[in-house]
Amino acid sequence: MKNDRTIAIAAAAVLAAAYPLAAQLSIYQIQYTTDPAGSSSYHGSIVDCRGGIVLYKSSGSRTRLVLYDPDYPDGWSGIMAKDLDGAGVFAGINVGDRVSFSNVEVEDFRGTTFLQFTNANNAAYTVISSGNVLPRPLIVGADEIAAPAQGPASWLVADRTAEKYESMFIKVVDVRVTDAGYGKAYDNYVLQSNADPDHTCWASDYLNDDNTQIYHPYVKPGSDFCGVSGILEQYAGNSDGIEYDYYQLLTTGTGDFTIEQQADIDGDCVVDFFDYASFSRHWLDDSCDAADGCGGADMFQDASNMVDELDLMELAMHWLEGRY
Repeated sequence: MKNDRTIAIAAAAVLAAAYPLAAQLSIYQIQYTTDPAGSSSYHGSIVDCRGGIVLYKSSGSRTRLVLYDPDYPDGWSGIMAKDLDGAGVFAGINVGDRVSFSNVEVEDFRGTTFLQFTNANNAAYTVISSGNVLPRPLIVGADEIAAPAQGPASWLVADRTAEKYESMFIKVVDVRVTDAGYGKAYDNYVLQSNADPDHTCWASDYLNDDNTQIYHPYVKPGSDFCGVSGILEQYAGNSDGIEYDYYQLLTTGTGDFTIEQQADIDGDCVVDFFDYASFSRHWLDDSCDAADGCGGADMFQDASNMVDELDLMELAMHWLEGRY
């Protein structure tokens, strides 16, 4: 028995040397990089990933998942996983599921880091839990995901400040659409910070489930938004002799556009205690019209001319909207 056990241990050691186990990595470990080009240090490696919560699931022949690790909310916590074979293997995964992966290849594809899922590597996944709460978007400045600068035959970012937000759910606030028709597919539009017009970033709606055209219907030059949310993607490549390297904020639905709400009484794009103070001063006022300064005859959603529980429900519905 002792000899058999010794032989078994020796055999296991030989197998482990010949077929080493994939590294057990967090999304943070895979994404974090100091590489000037923004590439993952695990590019080309087969790894196991502890994964995260599915924020978004695309349709199409090669389904992609956007995953978020709540342990790292300030950066380097998002990654995309792609069904490289187009085999429908992600059919059983839903938004809100927490998923881990084994034997997936880390690939920086056109600038964005992917976990490439393919049968060739015996890739597998495990749904750890379902119905997890999705995070609010992380607020970033337009300058942190800055639009690229135009060269003679290029559109290139000045630095990789935005790399830490790649594949994360983020939001820029108080912005205006100033122009459109940029990027490799001419589907990017420019979002300019209203607070600092020198700061701009690019956005695109090609992942937007509510969009049937090149841009979401809300997107028009001159449109103001209290906020625009989405998944940040990097695109790097060449097309028609032009070199591209830029970050784009990809909206995923109509809800990613935050417009000023009636509940935002003071018009600062945040429904907060300042609005509640204005609201409470007129509680049960039954003659609330524009002349007395309480926001118009229909303060929120009803036409009763009274500030009542229906108005309170509207205020509560949008509480802190715009801040997150």
